[in-house]
Amino acid sequence: MKTNIERLRKGRLKLLILDALNERPMHVYEIIKTIEKKFSGLYKPSPGSVYPVIKSLVSEGLVKVDNVDGKKIYVITDSGRSTYKEMKEEAKNFFSQNNQYRKLTRSLFDIGLTLYNYKEILKDEKTFNEVMTVIDDCRKKIEAVLEGVKKE
Repeated sequence: MKTNIERLRKGRLKLLILDALNERPMHVYEIIKTIEKKFSGLYKPSPGSVYPVIKSLVSEGLVKVDNVDGKKIYVITDSGRSTYKEMKEEAKNFFSQNNQYRKLTRSLFDIGLTLYNYKEILKDEKTFNEVMTVIDDCRKKIEAVLEGVKKE
């Protein structure tokens, strides 16, 4: 059974793929590179996470596959454009109406930038493991706070 986090990630990736394809038809590699560029290299989805989402988008009729010179090119459909616009508007409304959430995501983005700025130091296994422990502990504490509030 998928967790809420896995569904959220898949939903966010769905939006990112539709966003990329809204620019122009692309190969999977181009989709990945477009997403990576959008995040200035801080996030790069793996082919293993992109392919299942694209397969889902195709089965939903939001994306179609064209074969050009024996290679698969993914093209957003009219239905996909409509869904993309709805998803984008929904995200925009959520972030504009929820200032507290924006503050949290900005803080998380700042942490991502910090990690990126220290990426060379993080090649050291001991340092990497220490940082991972801090991140894991933080996630667990956040989940505990939120679960505690949810039960009230």
